[in-house]
Amino acid sequence: MAAGLKYTDNQRVIIHVKDVNDEPPYFINRPLPMQAVVQLNAPPNTPVFTLQARDPDTDHNIHYFIVRDRTGGRFEVDERSGVVRTRGTDLFQLDMEYVLYVKAEDQNGKVDDRRFQSTPEERLSIVGGKRAPQFYMPSYEAEIPENQKKDSDIISVKAKSFADREIRYTLKAQGQGAGTFNIGPTSGIVKLAKELDFEDLRQPHVYSLVVTATEDSGGFSTSVELTIRVTDVNDNAPKFELPDYQAHNVDEDIPLGTSILKVKAMDADSGANAEIEYLVSDDHFAVDSNGIIVNNKQLDADNNNAYYEFVVTAKDKGEPAKTGTATVRVYTKNKNDEEPKFSQQVYTPNVDENAGPNTLVTTVVASDKDGDNVRFGFVGGGTSSGQFVIEEITGVIRLHSKAISLDRDKYELNVTAMDDGSCCVNGDATIHTSTAVVVVFITDVNDNKPVFKDCGTYYPKVEEGAPNGSPVIKVQATDEDKGVNGQVKYSIVQQPNQKGTKFTVDEETGEVSTNKVFDREGDDGKFVSVTVKATDQGEPSLEGVCSFTVEITDVNDNPPLFDRQKYVENVKQDASIGTNILRVSASDEDADNNGAIVYTLSAPHSPNDLDYFEIQPESGWIVLKKPLDRERYRLKVYASDKGDPPSTADVDVELDVVDRNNKPPIWDRTIYGPIHIRENVTVGTVVTSVKARLRETYKLEAMAQDKGYPPLSRTVEVQIDVVDRANNPPVWDNTFYAIF
Repeated sequence: MAAGLKYTDNQRVIIHVKDVNDEPPYFINRPLPMQAVVQLNAPPNTPVFTLQARDPDTDHNIHYFIVRDRTGGRFEVDERSGVVRTRGTDLFQLDMEYVLYVKAEDQNGKVDDRRFQSTPEERLSIVGGKRAPQFYMPSYEAEIPENQKKDSDIISVKAKSFADREIRYTLKAQGQGAGTFNIGPTSGIVKLAKELDFEDLRQPHVYSLVVTATEDSGGFSTSVELTIRVTDVNDNAPKFELPDYQAHNVDEDIPLGTSILKVKAMDADSGANAEIEYLVSDDHFAVDSNGIIVNNKQLDADNNNAYYEFVVTAKDKGEPAKTGTATVRVYTKNKNDEEPKFSQQVYTPNVDENAGPNTLVTTVVASDKDGDNVRFGFVGGGTSSGQFVIEEITGVIRLHSKAISLDRDKYELNVTAMDDGSCCVNGDATIHTSTAVVVVFITDVNDNKPVFKDCGTYYPKVEEGAPNGSPVIKVQATDEDKGVNGQVKYSIVQQPNQKGTKFTVDEETGEVSTNKVFDREGDDGKFVSVTVKATDQGEPSLEGVCSFTVEITDVNDNPPLFDRQKYVENVKQDASIGTNILRVSASDEDADNNGAIVYTLSAPHSPNDLDYFEIQPESGWIVLKKPLDRERYRLKVYASDKGDPPSTADVDVELDVVDRNNKPPIWDRTIYGPIHIRENVTVGTVVTSVKARLRETYKLEAMAQDKGYPPLSRTVEVQIDVVDRANNPPVWDNTFYAIF
């Protein structure tokens, strides 16, 4: 081998990684929590649910078990397939929840000698009969940019029907955002319905929606919350307040880093998209993050034709970044020709209406770029009414030392600043002055509480059964204070010993609405008391209250109710026409016409029976119209209230005709006597007793009928004679006897 030569060779090596059974199984059933239904008459071994689990290991051996049974042994699980089946022949109860706690074990993955790798216990809820659909997620969230295309898909919100029926979806916004999104009624896909603009203050950044899934035919429904967050897009460039900025009379010998002027740009976006940094195009100047421009080099008024002109750029931190520009001119001077300059041209301090003497109002500040001393005063030497004084050297403005009255909303003060020409001894000795305006706003003190002026006229009504959120009344409170002290917000005062409130009020408008569905015949009653509180926004706040009563008006929501389930009455065969046979009675919990009952009569078994009877519509008395000629009459009475529409109930009436008493009495002996009495007996002496009884005979008709189709039957007449027996104790003719 020659010196310095190297030889290499490459070989492909395949390494097989052997799996170790170190992963537990996990359930893949969706949606969660696990839910199912069982038919009430489901026979044994009926499948109701299938448990499904996975194990990442290659040699898994999954078995399924019921860990805890809260059903009384009504279900079992196939250990291998995971199918949950019914046990026993008893009917399942409607709407009862049967709960199983299940798990899946990997019997090839031992934890120790007694335990295997397994899933956590999962709860399986089985309901008898039907149950509402179940969404695949407990709640849904989505995030979209503000430039999301209209009609584009955002998220799919799906629910499972336990009855294998088609599901219809509806969407409702909570609070703002109505109409911004829609949902496919059968697909469950939520789409954007209109354009978004993150910078539009009328549009929220977070939309809280409620999606409702309703089964066809059955009407079962369930709801889930959907939150959609709108994110900002960098679609606005920074914009300066002015297209160009100017700084006048800048001394050429100002120190490095001297503040010359301030620029300001705004970006309508949010977050990093609105964070601005400034850049300048001339290296004589620098600008900080607040937009303050300073000199970065010594200025020279002779070489720049009296001014510097450059471009200032505002750049946001979006991706990609956007920029805006403005022009800056800095005028320099090299002689004493500048007048004092106030820090601001208009000052707007606030003073309380009840402020005392010598109260500090504000401090005006003025500077002269020439370096002159500045003295302050009011134009004309005073103010319009003498309420204010100004300190000549400091520029401090105070209230007068004497007690004064501040009876206006604001006071305008013209303030002057005058230099003394001391900057340039050998220069121009002209005295310069400037003026500024100080507008003193008198702030209101929160010393008036809100008042409901029309509280005594509030007598609102609301129908029972009106849906939650129905309008009741709009209340109004006024506050004589100004600004936030006079701004009122409303709230409901919770009644003592009451959970929650029965009404809500819009805190801004005073619109009172129901917070429940009222039942006039239930616990709510006819009248419900409400107390609304109005609170101003002062510090501290003051409040006023208004209490009034809401009348719950009646709705015809209760049908008449008879006092018996069926009426059975005996009628004498010889009863005369016009006889009151039987009085039916029904009651109705509703009020007024909704509770007023009218009775009508029908004969569904034999229409001709109406020829024999009629009913008094108001009293409910059934009256005989025609002599009776049958043994039994079957009628039906209807009780209808006078509501609109009316509610009706009915009851069966059975009238059995009994024979009139046409059998003569029977003596208990055929002969009484002989009877012996003494001739001198007194009048009234008992001679003997005779006794007779009535013959009581009843005839019945019995019928026997088989269960064939068609059924065959035969009747027989049964006669029963009632025989008297001694089963009644003696009864005295009088309760009191006197012996003299």
